[in-house]
Amino acid sequence: MSAGRQLTYLSSVGVAVQNLDYMGAKYTCFAVTGSSSGTFAYQIEGTLDDISLSSAGTSSAAAQFWFALSSGVHTTNSSLNLFQGPLAAVRVNSSAQSSAVLTLRSLQGIGW
Repeated sequence: MSAGRQLTYLSSVGVAVQNLDYMGAKYTCFAVTGSSSGTFAYQIEGTLDDISLSSAGTSSAAAQFWFALSSGVHTTNSSLNLFQGPLAAVRVNSSAQSSAVLTLRSLQGIGW
């Protein structure tokens, strides 16, 4: 069993990346919650690229190919989402955040 991961994002606008175990994972569940105070807008994105490696020789998440795991921009808490396959990383891409805290939680199923 894989342990759950939590990433809390306090900044106003930008990206928060969560590295995952793509080598042993069968699926990835994730959800984003926002604090009850303030406003926020975000998208959830994933990558199959190892964020610790890149062809450019940098570990920057910007060097990876990211794709949307959610449709459109969210302004409320997300429901539990399931990606049926391994992901190397998942990120919250915040386009607006005012006096709110976003928290990304993920859990991976591992094994054969």
